Parts: sequence; C-alpha cells; structure tokens
Amino acid sequence: MKQSTREAAVGRLEFARAGWAGVLLSAALLSACGGGGSDSPPPPVQGVAIPDNLAIAAAASTDVTSGTAFTSNVATTAGLTHAWSFGDGTTSTDASPKHDFAKVGDYQVTLKVTNAAGASREVKFTVAVHNRAHVQGLSCTGADSTGWCWQAPRPTGTVQNDFFFLDAAKGWSVGDNGEILRTVDGGKTWVRQPSGLTTRLNTVRFADASNGWILGEFGALLRTTDGGAHWTLQATSTQSITSATLQLDGANTALIAGSGGTRMTIDGGATWTQGNVLSNGVLGADGVLWSLDYQGLRKSVDQGKSVSLAVPVDSQSSSSGLQVLGRTVMFMTNSSTYVPSQGYVYSQALRRSVDNGQTWETIVPQGLPTNAYYGNLDFVDALTAAFSAGGTLYRTVDGGRTWSAVSVPGASNSWYVSYRQPVRGVWLRNYYGTGGYVYELSEDAGATWRAVASDTGDNSLKRFGPQLYVAQAYGGVALLSTDGLRSWTKISGPDAGAAAKTLLSFWFFDAKRGLALSAGGDLMETVNGGLDWKVKIGGLTGNTGYYGYNGGNRFQFLDGKKGWLLSNDGKIYLTEDAGASWLTPPSSASRVGQAFHFIDATNGFALFNDSSRQKQLLMSTVDGGKNWTEQAALDGFYADLKFSSTLKGVLVGDSGRVAVTADGGKTWTGRYAATGAMLRQLAYSEPGSLWMVGDGVLKVSKDDGATWQSAASFPTTASLRAIRFLTPQQGWAVGENGAVLTTVDGGKSWSTQDSGTRRQLTQVFFVDARTGWVAGSDGTLLATGTGGL
Repeated sequence: MKQSTREAAVGRLEFARAGWAGVLLSAALLSACGGGGSDSPPPPVQGVAIPDNLAIAAAASTDVTSGTAFTSNVATTAGLTHAWSFGDGTTSTDASPKHDFAKVGDYQVTLKVTNAAGASREVKFTVAVHNRAHVQGLSCTGADSTGWCWQAPRPTGTVQNDFFFLDAAKGWSVGDNGEILRTVDGGKTWVRQPSGLTTRLNTVRFADASNGWILGEFGALLRTTDGGAHWTLQATSTQSITSATLQLDGANTALIAGSGGTRMTIDGGATWTQGNVLSNGVLGADGVLWSLDYQGLRKSVDQGKSVSLAVPVDSQSSSSGLQVLGRTVMFMTNSSTYVPSQGYVYSQALRRSVDNGQTWETIVPQGLPTNAYYGNLDFVDALTAAFSAGGTLYRTVDGGRTWSAVSVPGASNSWYVSYRQPVRGVWLRNYYGTGGYVYELSEDAGATWRAVASDTGDNSLKRFGPQLYVAQAYGGVALLSTDGLRSWTKISGPDAGAAAKTLLSFWFFDAKRGLALSAGGDLMETVNGGLDWKVKIGGLTGNTGYYGYNGGNRFQFLDGKKGWLLSNDGKIYLTEDAGASWLTPPSSASRVGQAFHFIDATNGFALFNDSSRQKQLLMSTVDGGKNWTEQAALDGFYADLKFSSTLKGVLVGDSGRVAVTADGGKTWTGRYAATGAMLRQLAYSEPGSLWMVGDGVLKVSKDDGATWQSAASFPTTASLRAIRFLTPQQGWAVGENGAVLTTVDGGKSWSTQDSGTRRQLTQVFFVDARTGWVAGSDGTLLATGTGGL
C-alpha cells in the first residue's frame, strides 16, 4: 500500500514536468510565429526622416515687442517635435511660434527638431532686434526705417540746392546727402525719391514728366525715365569740370558745361562725348554748342570734340552777352575810347545770326547812351530785348537796331529807380512813388508792368512758366509763386521759429519718455520717443554764458528720479521726481552756470561765469545742489568739467586748455594736450578712461587727464561738439557738417555714420545699443532705432 502511494506521487511529478515542457514548447512555437510572450524586445520604431537642409524661416530683422513669427521648412510635417530657444532665455514647442523680444540686440535663435525614433537635427538663425517705433514713416538714411531719421523738421531739414517745376503742382528738389524730393501739390508736401548717393546734389532738370537729370558733387550724374521712381548713376567724366551747368534739349540730349570742358549725350546717356577745348558751352539748335571768350564766338557741331572760331573779335574789343534762342544766336562786342571832356565813350555792335550760325550780320544799335557799358543781352524773342544803364531801361523791338528809354509813370525822382534782371526775360524795378515804394515786374522787356510783392527773393530767382517762379533766399528758404510774384508760399527751409526750437540738451529715461531744453527757453517733454514734444516749463531764458553752452551736458540723472538741469537762465535746478517738479536753487545775479557734473546724489561740481569779477568760478555742493560753495577762481575760461571722485577732476576749454585737480578743485594744474583747438566736451567711457572732443579733436586719457592721446582711428577733421558712451565699449561723437562717429570697441577704432544732414550737430543720447537721438542747429532732431546703421 505504501509503495503504490509513492509510485503514484512520482507519476504525478513526471506528469507535471511533461506539462511544463509542453507549455514552454508552446511558448517557443508562439514566439517563433510572432505572437505571445511579453519579455521579448519591441521592434525598432521607424521615425519620420528629418531633411539635411533643415532651415528656419523668419525676418532677419525685427523690432521689440512686435510679435516676430518663426517657422521652418518642416513645420507642417507630422511626427516631429519642435524645441525653440530664442536666445533671450525663453523657449517654445510650437511648430511655428510668435515671439516678443523685450530688448534690442542680436539674438541667436535655435530650433531642434526630433522624430519618434529619437533622431534629431539642430539649426541656428540670427535675428537683429531693433526699436523703430519712433521712426516709422519718417525720412531715413536707410531703407525700412533704418539709419538716422528726421524727427524734426519733417519731412527733412536737409538744405535744398535746386528746384524744378513742370507746372504749379509737380516739382522736384535736390540737396545735401543725395536727397531728392518730389511734390505733386505745389510744395505743400514732399516725398523722398531714392538716389543711392550721399553726396551733395546741385542741379535738377526735367525735359518732361518722365525724363530728368540731376548733377551733383564730384561729377555725380543721375538719370530717370520714370519720373524719379528710379534713378540711374551715369558714368563720370575723366576730366574735371567745375562750376558746371546742366542743359537739356528734349528727353535724350543733355549737356554738362563749365570751366574745363563739356560732356554731351544725344542718346539718353548711353554714350557720352567729352570736349576739352570748349568751356562754358551753351546748347543751341540741332545740338550745336556755342562759347564766348576773348577771341570771339566759338562753335562745335560734333558735341565738343572739335571747335571752330565762328566770329572772331579784334583785340581792341571785348565780347559779352551770348544768347541763344533756337536758331537765333546773338552776342555783343564793346570798345571804348577815352575823350578828355567826356571820359570813356563806349561803342557797341550786335552780332546776330538767324540761321544757326551760317550767316552773320553786324548791327550798330541806335539810341543807347555812349557812357554805359553794354553787358548782358536780354532778348525775350528774336526782335524784343531790354537793357538797363544809369537807372534807365532801354527797349528794342527790331532786333537791337534802335532803342528807346522806358518811362516810369509815378516815380517821384528818376534817380531812385532801380532795375534788376534776376532771370532771363524778367525785369524787376522799384522806385519811390507818391504812396511809398513800388515794386513792379515786366515779362515783355519793359512794355508792360504790374505790381508784385516786395519779397521777390535774390538773384536765385527761377522761372518755370508765365506765372510760375521759385525764389531761393538765404538760410535755405525757398518760396514758390504761382501768380507771377504777386504772392509767395514757402516750400522749403527752416521756419521762422527754427532757431528757438533747437534742442540745447536732452535726456531720455527710456525709449519713449524724455526731457529737452530748447534754445527758446522751454523745458519740454516727450512720451513717444521724440516724435512730439510739449512744453512743461516755459520762459527759462537769460544770459547764455561765455561759450553759449556749447560744452557740457545740461541734464544729468543718476536714476529714474533724481537729476539736475542747467537752464538758459544760468541756474542749476534739482528734481527728485523725474522732472515733474524742480527746486529753484539760490543764485547770484552775476553768476551764470557754464557746466556741471555730479559724482553721486550729493556731491557735485560746477563752472559759473561771474560777470562782476570777470572770472570763472569752480564751485561744489555736498547737498545735491541745494547750496554751492566756491572752491577756486580760475585763470581763463573753460567749457566743460568731469570729476571721477570728490578730489579728482578735469577742465577743458579754448586754445587746447586742460587743467586737473587732486584736491576737490581748490588748486589746478595745467596739462599738455598737444592741441591749440577749442575743447568742448568730456565723457567717461569707464572709470579711468576720459574722452574729450573739440575742433578737429578726439582724444582719450587713461590717467584722469594727466596725459592725452589722439584716437587711433579718427575718420574726420570736423569740429566735434558732443560725445557720450552708453557702455565702456559703445559710444558716439557728433559735430559740424552732420558728423556722427561711433565706436564698438571702447574707442580703439571709430567709424562714420551717414546722418543725412550737413547741419551742425551738438547733442547725442542713447538709451540702448539701437535707440538714440542727435540734435543740431535750426531745430534739427534725428533719431535711430538701429544704432544709426
């Protein structure tokens, strides 16, 4: 019985073993067939392929807080994940994100793309972040609101050198820095047309609404065939032509003539002919060139390549007054004889051709005075002309054969009659009549006269039609008359209050809010980055001091609240609420502030000009400018000062004058600066590095003014008026003729920027590497959101 029980147990064990073996065999078979079991490795995942040319698509430049869009060439591909890093500490996992950059700068954006298999690829993209909100829509030196832009005056304050009008509405003007402006409303508004140049443009002429030419400095010549939408730079001359004029005959013929020769084209500028023997040529009919010199009248029929003497003049006579009216060519010869009882007696002869120089006749004019030299001819047509001599106007209607004096009805005394010929075909006269001075104009050689406005401009008057005139006056002002000089409309130049609007100094707290002091004595504020200004405090006028505040900064803020202002009244005001209110300091009537500098919230120094002592005083304060104490009466007068501590300071002034102190201004020692120029302003780039600018001067001192070295790379000889550093590496200097210099390596090298003006620039301020302003004469205010580039 016991044995059978043991045998039964063994049988059950063998059965169990056989069962497990079957299970294992079944599992193996199932595994081989691809099914069952959980311990085997999963099959490899096949991810979406990432292309080798993975690329980011985005604008290369953008602006702060503008919602810059980013995407890639795999943004719509399924099965990929995206990891963006924008270079400013922020990230995104969107396939095509939008991102707001909070600060200007150059950012390296990184995109990492990963597929389901874990494979990844990375690509980088650099985006330049600007701040152009305060310059959008303005006239700028670069495309897309880049470079320096005109905030005031608008559209620009560039001096316009010439004007051309097709009619009372359509016209063009050209000026400094390659500026071309077009108007379609009679000069009320002007739109800039790109020239591609920064040189001065002097002359503009249009043959019709489409075809025009512009002549500029250094032989620059531009051509348009689409009304100025596009301008093409022409080949320059190999010869030097000075005092050049630009003459047109139809759409394709143009002549440049001056001292030194001519250049001429008859095919719209495709080819040019240079002439070296015909100076100051005049373009006539059929492309014939004429020129008058001491030997007589010269003629060229091959665009100036060769010249013949068409009408010789004997050595006893002089020639003058060349005038070409189509195929009619005229000039005068003059000779004189001294008669003891009469003085010099003049005789004249008119040489005239009506067939483009094929035949000539000599006309001896009758009726002209013999005691007057016959100068410029003024023929309004082949028969009618006028000539002024001795306060009398003489007129001819038979081609110069006979002349008669023009009467002046209403003149109280003929000696007070004055004639002027500002432009061909136009005579102006003024005289004293019964009701006062009378101003009149004649466009028919004195036959009829009509009253005109007295402000008819100077000799730059230009005529573009029977009633259409432009007068360019001094100071860059241009006036347009569409009613024959009866009235004028200003179309260009600074307004009457431009000088008072000039900003003597400014301070910006950020890209939007700033304070400025005008030459008119107004403390002004802007909240939109300089686009508009409102007066906060007016009437801050007074003595402007010895240097007219050309040196020194008028504003200084140590933080967003506490700051100081040197006003036009010569007082240094204190504010502790960011300019909302100002504390008036005690002052002496005889003392006028010249410059100041605070080294902290309480300790400051200032230069005061004392008229009662005829001395300049160095004064200090230890209570933030509420009270000032005299430290020293100086020998000489200085423009600016800077202190690095309560003991060490530097002064600069005229004749290369530099002085340093080591005892808080009580005593001063002169230092050699290797210049005799006027020194105007000081600025620290970092502790120990002090810069100064002046007339052709840009120097640095590494030892608090003890020794000075000229800037290693100084690309201008202009008089510099102001300098400011934003960081130890980045700074700007500005001055005369629109000079703007910049450095990005702490002054090791300086480069020039195109400011878009030739006016004197006196102030510069930047709140970050891209956002800045420059102020200058005649109300000039320039701004940039791209660092000036």
